[in-house]
Amino acid sequence: RTTVIGSYPFPSWLEHASQDLDSFGRDEIAEMQDDAVIAAIHDQVSAGLDVITDGEQTRFDFNLSFYGFLEGISLESESSRKLGPPAHDQRGKHAITGKIEAPRGLGAVEEFNRLKRLAPAGPVLKASVPGPFTMSGRLIPNDEYPDRYAITEAFVPFVRKELEGLVAANCQEITVDEPSM
Repeated sequence: RTTVIGSYPFPSWLEHASQDLDSFGRDEIAEMQDDAVIAAIHDQVSAGLDVITDGEQTRFDFNLSFYGFLEGISLESESSRKLGPPAHDQRGKHAITGKIEAPRGLGAVEEFNRLKRLAPAGPVLKASVPGPFTMSGRLIPNDEYPDRYAITEAFVPFVRKELEGLVAANCQEITVDEPSM
């Protein structure tokens, strides 16, 4: 069977808009996300893929966007790089300020439900969730989480809950993506 691996490229208009999200309202952002997912679906269906995704079009970064769902961390206020996209290991780090929690999940179930709403009948639908080791990579260890492995262990229940939510939403194909491994 044929499918895509990883994130689908953003349309240029979405890349441009993502640099200035504060200019848009919540409904405008949701409309942009739907439109970008529709474009990714169209390309995959037109190419004849058997298994399609939402192209991860609602994630402005594959694993870093998940940090917005977390409590107990303080996001870096300013990127350490200004020109060009930083490579995975060149990005800044975020401070852990308390117990790491994900009370609203990680957002993959909502992404999958959007895909189900927008996709045509026929292709199998797939969702992707970052693995706990990858999610731990941009966080600075502290007394409660003394190293990357302790931070990774903190993410295991969140990832597991997200996977269970995807199965409950009738997702038949799931990728646990661990590029950091």
